[in-house]
Amino acid sequence: MDMLIGGNSDAASPPVRMTESSTAVAVLEREVEAPKANNDSDSECWWQAEGECYTERAPLDSINLSTEARALENMLISQFDGHDLSLPPLPRVPEAVLRKLRKRNCNLPEIAHDISEDQVSAASVLRMSNSPLYRGMNKITSLEMAVVRLGSNAIKTLMLHQSMRSASFEQGGANAKIAEMLSLRALSAAYVMRELAELTDLDVEEAFMIGLLHDIGNVMVLRTANSLKKLSRFEIDMESFEYLCQETHQEFGELIADSWGLPDHIRSLVSNHHEYPEPDDPLFKERLLIELTDMICSLLTFTPYQPYNLLESRAAKDLGFADRPEFGALLERLPDDLEEVLEFF
Repeated sequence: MDMLIGGNSDAASPPVRMTESSTAVAVLEREVEAPKANNDSDSECWWQAEGECYTERAPLDSINLSTEARALENMLISQFDGHDLSLPPLPRVPEAVLRKLRKRNCNLPEIAHDISEDQVSAASVLRMSNSPLYRGMNKITSLEMAVVRLGSNAIKTLMLHQSMRSASFEQGGANAKIAEMLSLRALSAAYVMRELAELTDLDVEEAFMIGLLHDIGNVMVLRTANSLKKLSRFEIDMESFEYLCQETHQEFGELIADSWGLPDHIRSLVSNHHEYPEPDDPLFKERLLIELTDMICSLLTFTPYQPYNLLESRAAKDLGFADRPEFGALLERLPDDLEEVLEFF
């Protein structure tokens, strides 16, 4: 059950200026203000909303769907068993690269050659190798050097990101703005979870991949909405889209994870990450990091805004973050660092 702390009900304004409705977050323009380093009583900290705050992930309120949106909901639910469902395939180049990366001793020059056959993937790898996450003293201009610098785990994550984008923008991009939003949202979650993993013993590349993929089922909501738009010219509103994603993305995420041959632990996280984990859950730490990541992305309005107090959150306490100075320092620098990293995708 979601818990609330705090006093009055006036939530603090989120530190991101919106250009669309409150749910069409960070699509065209983001102005992320750096939190103040001074944490005295006069400081406004984005990680602690004013007034009553949730200490666990809070679901969106139920809404009254239009007749067309209700028809879309019925279409989505009818596909939970996988029948009559057109799952997005892995594109040719990412599929070939991912297949080779499953081998114990993969040949990185051969991987680079495969990536070079797709200009989009090649450009993505070069950009990533020169991003703040991986850049060294010298700028990388060779694809082979970029692949070596990134390593197999980062390349795997990039190929999955390209596959997600391909699935989102397929069918002519009937809802291109939503597709771009989902891509930005996935990358934001990936980076946030990677940074949080630095405070644990979880591999940061693994955390990046989990953050990127955990809401992949949203892609199927978009694809189904695109199909309905072509049939009936129905254009879904953002509030309905967000609600339908919340209600269905875990089921669709599991189907995509199976179709793409993702590892069992990724499949488990994708298919169930909204319930607070039991202490004996073998993926307890990963699920807590997802919870905290989702709360952070909400406060920064990459996802619909909800008032949270991260330092008082159950996940931060169970992870041992709440009283760690490193966690406070991470939160202070996160908006600026996130904005810089996203420029490379």
